[in-house]
Amino acid sequence: MKQNKLKKSILYLLFLTILFTVSVGILSADGTREKNDELKITVAVLKGPSGIAAAKLLGDNFQPGFGVDTEYIILSSPLEAAAKMTSGEVDAVFLPVNMAAKLYTKGPKFKLAAVSGLGSLFMVSSDNSIEEWKDLKGKTIYLTGKGATPDYLLRYLLLENGLDPEKDVILDFSAQAPQIAQLIIAERAETSFIPQPFVLQIEMKSKEARTVLDPQEELLRIRGGEQAFPFTAFAISPKLYENRPEAAAALAKALEKSISWTLENPEEASLIIEDFGIMSASIAVKAIPVSGIEYIPAPHAQESVEDFLNMMLDLDPVSVGGNLPDEGFYFGK
Repeated sequence: MKQNKLKKSILYLLFLTILFTVSVGILSADGTREKNDELKITVAVLKGPSGIAAAKLLGDNFQPGFGVDTEYIILSSPLEAAAKMTSGEVDAVFLPVNMAAKLYTKGPKFKLAAVSGLGSLFMVSSDNSIEEWKDLKGKTIYLTGKGATPDYLLRYLLLENGLDPEKDVILDFSAQAPQIAQLIIAERAETSFIPQPFVLQIEMKSKEARTVLDPQEELLRIRGGEQAFPFTAFAISPKLYENRPEAAAALAKALEKSISWTLENPEEASLIIEDFGIMSASIAVKAIPVSGIEYIPAPHAQESVEDFLNMMLDLDPVSVGGNLPDEGFYFGK
């Protein structure tokens, strides 16, 4: 009889131990406590204009819930982001639309959750002879990102206006956007194809330079449509959308709110942007209204994204991974 009671006591203690372990988690090797169902993800935000959209996410250290622990990191370039996407170090990221498509068709199957930024590139020059795209013949044009969206877009617009990008102009990729802006301001360069907020910076500080051509308007003239081209994608990893689709949707919704809040509160947002090293507050506060940040969920963005990717596919299939991404690229469809 005593043995039966002892066995029951042991079984009961064992049951309580299992219940305790399941309820509060187990201790890892380093002594920290981990929940069995917790999923850790990393969201990468880029320095520069695309990072403006994430101001509220960063300021609030937004956590989407559904058992997801989110860390935010700041990266310097889309190429750095792509490397971390491929290696599995990043689970949600802001990067050019064509790069997101390429990484879906050729890489780790990141999906487009939303377009977070529309085109905000401009041709800026102190050369008063430039009034039309054909006037760029013989000019040296400074721009960033060889093989990235600005490069492909400029080549497309030159070709559509009868210019050969290899023969009729010199494309100079030797400097990054902040350095290009300083070259123009210091009158050591004349013409640049550059995004906001650097356009604003040049026009504020340069005596001669001004916006001479708008690629958004030209692209709409050539291809039709009513909206500037989709420039920045917010993409999410299979780890996130397969294991926690609810959290992925919550993160996307929070980005929509972040963009709205940032546009409505530029001064407060600019301080957050500076705190996280994205750009200085003095530039950010002026850049926010003109930076092109806008939230378009993937299903609503599909038509404009496909048109833009088709343009790039015709120009250079490598730019989008050889073919257009299938329907699976669009999260929420």
